[in-house]
Amino acid sequence: MLGPVTTRIGFLIIGAGIVLIILRAVNWVDTEAADIASTLGIVVGAVAVAIDGEAADRGTG
Repeated sequence: MLGPVTTRIGFLIIGAGIVLIILRAVNWVDTEAADIASTLGIVVGAVAVAIDGEAADRGTG
């Protein structure tokens, strides 16, 4: 039901994590919290996409 929306949100979260890593690499963001937030964002986004993939494989999503 909300499968494609979950996938899009997951990919947006992953993209935000990647942008944060890039900003950290060019020293625009200089905090340890940025490292933690980018890593958590990528992991949470990947979990959202994986959960949606599982639902799609079962045909329930």
